[in-house]
Amino acid sequence: MDDILEEMQAIEAIYCGEKEFELLSQGELSVMFSVTTSPTHHPDLRISLMFTLSVESYPEEVPPFSVQCTSLSRQECEDLKKSLKEEAELLRGSPMVLNILTALQDKQLKVAQTIIADSARPSINDAKVYVLQLDHMRNKTRYVKTIQRWCRDLSIVGGLVFYSRWIFLILQGDEESIKTYIQRNKTQVVDVDSSGRPCKERLLSVLHIGDHPVMLTEFSTCDFKNITDLKEWMMDAKLVDIYESVIAPVVIKK
Repeated sequence: MDDILEEMQAIEAIYCGEKEFELLSQGELSVMFSVTTSPTHHPDLRISLMFTLSVESYPEEVPPFSVQCTSLSRQECEDLKKSLKEEAELLRGSPMVLNILTALQDKQLKVAQTIIADSARPSINDAKVYVLQLDHMRNKTRYVKTIQRWCRDLSIVGGLVFYSRWIFLILQGDEESIKTYIQRNKTQVVDVDSSGRPCKERLLSVLHIGDHPVMLTEFSTCDFKNITDLKEWMMDAKLVDIYESVIAPVVIKK
């Protein structure tokens, strides 16, 4: 029991902020305590772990613990607990609570970064959808990387679509961000001309601007060999109306 109390006291010394550590019960053979942490840049993401350490099983076995967080769903809490338990299984036989808490903080930071990124992204109802057509892409590797970088920097999602000789760019995001993207695409060097000299995409054209609630969550690049696959991809992305009214008239016309 002395080893358990010593470990608990060390944890209390580390998590000494207001309401971070709380001793819930202490007996001759076990202790129960909780530790609550939150990332510096997202203090509302408070996650509490409640541990029960017993001399009968700890540290030979992973101690029973629960995960609670009002900012996460029950399933997300269960998934987090499962992930922490898997890491703790590798530490059986030695004190592990501090390692579990360290792993929690690493995962907590990633969750906070995701929440911040999602909050910065316009809601699905506020986002604009643009469909652009690019004229050519001779240095494909460089051009694609540039598009991906700009979309990432501007929090734009969507898809770069190659089909036969056509190149379409479907963008979803804040309208000002998309306008900034278009300005960059037209005024900055993105490709090479037929002589291998750096050139700008002066022939970029805007085929569609709308409020269509596209259910895209990332930026992807797709190269389709036939029109059936292209149509299926757009149907899966809930873009069938844009396919029928914007894309199909371009690729099917003779």
